Amino acid sequence: MNNVKYPLSLIVLLLFLFSAAPGVIGGNLSLIEKRLVELDKLNKQAVQQVGELPANGSVEIEAKVGPGATETQEGSAISEKRIDFTKKTVLAVDEKVPFTVQISASRSQKQCYRVATMLRRAGYPAFTAALKLKDQEVWYRIFVGSFATQKEAEQVRQSLERDEITDCLIRNMPYAIQIGRAGNMESLDTLREKLRELQYMPYTSYVRDTNTNATQIRLLVGAFEGKEDTATLLTALRAEGLEVRVVNR
Repeated sequence: MNNVKYPLSLIVLLLFLFSAAPGVIGGNLSLIEKRLVELDKLNKQAVQQVGELPANGSVEIEAKVGPGATETQEGSAISEKRIDFTKKTVLAVDEKVPFTVQISASRSQKQCYRVATMLRRAGYPAFTAALKLKDQEVWYRIFVGSFATQKEAEQVRQSLERDEITDCLIRNMPYAIQIGRAGNMESLDTLREKLRELQYMPYTSYVRDTNTNATQIRLLVGAFEGKEDTATLLTALRAEGLEVRVVNR
């Protein structure tokens, strides 16, 4: 019998691939983070060149790398492409938005928070969510956007693909955790800052007060396929003294 030796790194990789739960991973988080660093540099250069930006509304900036682009230390130059900075339009307040695009997942909360922050700087409405698997291991996932239809989510997935953020998954995640009570943007500022200090990435959605018919804002964390999946995050948030409950997205 021939004894064949395999590198330790290959063995670790194979064990990781076969042990990870389906639907948890998404794209390669390290490659995504590297690509976002490139996009971040490109965006900063574009903003410096165009000067003052409008205080409200959205802006579209075309940033191009010329033929003589300098290669990075890793030997790759940023390809010529169009970077679109857009703000997500407000959907009808009575419309549920269960679909989202899963970017990737990691056991590291810090890495997920860092990558989600860079995605937001690149123009994508990113947020994170924790999920405890059956083996009791906690994974942190990165999502982009909340959409009423799978078609809308697919358009964003394709946009991410054009930005070389690949292997993203469209997920139907109808539940989220609401922090505090609905109100206006200013009333939620303190809660939003506390969540960021705890390295949670909150986002907002709109509801209608059935008594006054006025529009109010909810502060949400995470996206989940089932209510039972919210248990780990609910416990962690309550331990921080926060008022939380499970709601439809």
